Amino acid sequence: MRSRGLVVAIAVVLAVLAAVGVIVYTNQVRDEVTTENTVAVLVANQDIPTNTELNPLIAAGVFEFVRVPTDALVADAATSEEQLSDEVTAAPIFAREQIPLSRLSSGEGGLSFAGVSDDHIGLTVTLENARGGGGIVQRGDSVAIFATFERGTPVTKESLGALLSPQQIQQFFGSLVEANQGANAGQADVFLMPFSFTVTLVPTVDVLNIQNPVVDEQGRSGGGEILMSLDMLPEDARNLVFANEQAAMWVGLLPPANAEDGYPVDAQIGVPYENVIGDVKA
Repeated sequence: MRSRGLVVAIAVVLAVLAAVGVIVYTNQVRDEVTTENTVAVLVANQDIPTNTELNPLIAAGVFEFVRVPTDALVADAATSEEQLSDEVTAAPIFAREQIPLSRLSSGEGGLSFAGVSDDHIGLTVTLENARGGGGIVQRGDSVAIFATFERGTPVTKESLGALLSPQQIQQFFGSLVEANQGANAGQADVFLMPFSFTVTLVPTVDVLNIQNPVVDEQGRSGGGEILMSLDMLPEDARNLVFANEQAAMWVGLLPPANAEDGYPVDAQIGVPYENVIGDVKA
């Protein structure tokens, strides 16, 4: 009987050892799968605004490590708490995102967290609800901007140059003579538009930020104005400022396929301005 009990005891011990071995092996395989082709990076468990000292947050345990695929690693992402010590945020850090060192006070390079591209200007305009997209335009979208200049609008030579090519301007001044604005209309500094026309002011521009009107529980907009910030080339920004003062503007949402170049043909409403100045491109 003792021999049988001993055999049973040995069998139990061997079974336990086998189970432990399986568990150890399984954990080892899991660890290898988890760590293979991944990198440990620091993330915050809360949003951190600009100009925030990070030392108190480090002490409070706000930061933790997560593993991300190597091919998804953000350039210059923080991989140790030492990299965050004695730092102040130069731009917001959002919860659970990788933390680029460029967003810290010691980061190199001209950071514009607003998203303004190099050699561009971030310009903000206020538009009526319908003219600004009616709530369908969101941050990161690309839009086209149209402007309608009404008949009788005072226009300077300088501002006209922001809209037309030199050849078009020459034909335009010819139309002023025909409209009885005087034989010397081409020498005037300021003149009145003899007709109304709509142009594609900016074929495509990226939306940096937007404040759409608040919607109710049914998703219906209560109306109001839209505040839209755009990532503009300097010459487009100049044209937009002029049109904002002198014309009625509309914004149209572009599909992804046309986000880079917009549409090659100018959109026109009402009297086509080619009828007056000709279809001549610079």
